[in-house]
Amino acid sequence: MTGNVRRSGPPWSVDLLADLHAGVLDPGSEAELRSAVAEDPEAQAVLAALDATLDDLHNLPPIPMPRQVADRIDAALAAEARPVAPVVDLAAKRRKKQLGWGAGLLAAAAVGVGVVVVSTQGDTVAPPPGDQVALPTSPSTRPAPGDGAPLAVKGNDFGPVFGDVLKAQNYGPLENQDKLAGCLRGGDIVGSKPLGVSPITLDGRDAVMAILPGGKPGAFQIVVLDPETCGPDNPNGVLAKSSITP
Repeated sequence: MTGNVRRSGPPWSVDLLADLHAGVLDPGSEAELRSAVAEDPEAQAVLAALDATLDDLHNLPPIPMPRQVADRIDAALAAEARPVAPVVDLAAKRRKKQLGWGAGLLAAAAVGVGVVVVSTQGDTVAPPPGDQVALPTSPSTRPAPGDGAPLAVKGNDFGPVFGDVLKAQNYGPLENQDKLAGCLRGGDIVGSKPLGVSPITLDGRDAVMAILPGGKPGAFQIVVLDPETCGPDNPNGVLAKSSITP
């Protein structure tokens, strides 16, 4: 009841009597005020008027909510119930995309460089000037997607599988990096963690191919190991070696 000064003595303000009627006063104040206004006809008239007003309101027919208000409430509730979109780590997606580009660029770089193939007997075969290693996969050197067969290499033609091995970290029968490192030591090959490793077949023989850093930008070492025989004390476990130089 705005506009009325709240008075705590007769004549009582309508605001104070309305608070008493609504039961919003603390118990001590309510008991004291009810006792004080019990003999005040004006205060009792105000309280009676408030009772009558409540009765009138209770007897009113239900008032439907305006359609536009109901629509707004429904929209707000639907928005609250809508699942929160997952948080996307943009930096992680960017790094993943960059890694994918990196592997592709390395594979593409190999197209324009000569691959010097060194057999385990020490013979060196170099491609004629201007020759390129063909990295695109052909059906003769790469299994169909999803058939579960390892990558196939014939002779020393590692170009078609280079990109696939570079993207892989599958030690196959060697199981882990420690066993791979032992096989490299047996072949007197200095290498760190492989850039890529994958089971392959070399002329139909089960093997593991590893791509190692070549010691300078754009250079790589390719090592093919016999997983059954290679080890720290067996140099014959190295089936083939290849180097890619820029």
